[in-house]
Amino acid sequence: MCLAKTVKDITCCVIGAGRIGLPIAVSLAYAGCKVISLEKDIERVTMINNGKAPFYEEEMEKKLNHVIENGKMKATSESEIISSCNVIISAIGTGLDDSGNPDLSAIDNLVETIARSIQIGTLVMLKTTLPLGMTDFIAEKISKKTKYSLDGELLVAFSPERVVEGKAMYELRTLPKIIGSVGPNSTNRAKEILSLLGGEIKIVSDTKTAELCKLLDNAYRMTRFGFAADVAAIATNNGIDAYEAINAANYEYSRNNIPLPSIGVSGYCLTKDPYYLDESGIEIWKKRGFTSTWNVARRAADMQTIDAFNRITNYLGNLEKKIIVIGGITYKENVDDSRLSHGREILKMFSDAGAEVRIWDPQCAEEEIEGIKIERTSDCIEGVDCLVITVPHKEFIEWSKTMENVDKMDGNLIFDGWGIINSNHDKLIIMGTGK
Repeated sequence: MCLAKTVKDITCCVIGAGRIGLPIAVSLAYAGCKVISLEKDIERVTMINNGKAPFYEEEMEKKLNHVIENGKMKATSESEIISSCNVIISAIGTGLDDSGNPDLSAIDNLVETIARSIQIGTLVMLKTTLPLGMTDFIAEKISKKTKYSLDGELLVAFSPERVVEGKAMYELRTLPKIIGSVGPNSTNRAKEILSLLGGEIKIVSDTKTAELCKLLDNAYRMTRFGFAADVAAIATNNGIDAYEAINAANYEYSRNNIPLPSIGVSGYCLTKDPYYLDESGIEIWKKRGFTSTWNVARRAADMQTIDAFNRITNYLGNLEKKIIVIGGITYKENVDDSRLSHGREILKMFSDAGAEVRIWDPQCAEEEIEGIKIERTSDCIEGVDCLVITVPHKEFIEWSKTMENVDKMDGNLIFDGWGIINSNHDKLIIMGTGK
């Protein structure tokens, strides 16, 4: 059996070197395990093996360089390496298909990859966001293909990853680790591995409960954000400042913790997790005649991006030959990741309407998006008709104190999607979400 007695005996394969997988791999290697990062992107494999992080994450590049230099970690695209490992952690991404349903096409490949090379006694730990019941389904498929007994020859657990980009290394050390597994042997083994990272361990009854914990996190957050989005819509329609109303309602009133509205709520998890949870209740929604609160909340938040576009269009009129600057293309503030961002959505809306679009983002890792060069300073607002602030990067907050270069705009409209502009400017029209 491929069991380890001490941390030095652990050889862990982390499948996927993305925003979750790579921090996990580096953290385990830094804790003393031998780690192999299995990644299909050859360019990313080369970067990792050279000690270079392919994206920004606090603490990571220094620690990555350390574990590479000390031989504790390497990256490869050769899946046969799984046969030399006694722990396998899946951190592959899952998403939505064109119909908005969970896209689990990567799961079949994952099962085949693992079953082809896994050794007896290996722990398979799933970090990938999954619909309810999928961990047990995966475990049964691997068990059937390998003929390994579950919780004996094959150990399987689900442990949801709940870290945020930019703080992943820190939160891997500090956040509680939830574990749900197919049996006590799997639980004990998963606990041994995750204890190496730090943070408390919370054992739940089974894999479904652990899967639900992950989906609850983002469905709950989405419900709150959707509530704020609808408050913003009502406020705008009635000439009320939603920020003023919400801040007053929250003031010294512990029962309230109403979030402030924004131009959009996006990102890899908040975009899909509410729909994954929604999928698990389809029969309930059909029987009662209406869908989940988080499904409606997700759609309400999406409407804020559409509302911003419509209000800007109503003010500017025909958008052909108009120049629009998208201030922030990443999915949230102070990260470099633009995947599934509302900035991308509103960029497409303006481009499709015939406007010339510029992108201003001091944080985004990419040099260009949709063929548009990403500008890093406020010089790009010279000669434009409208600036749309889509994320509150720290650089934008600093800029809002001086409003540098606004006098060089041809137009006078700024849409402040996050309420960061507090100063008055005689020549400007300041619109905003909920204002």
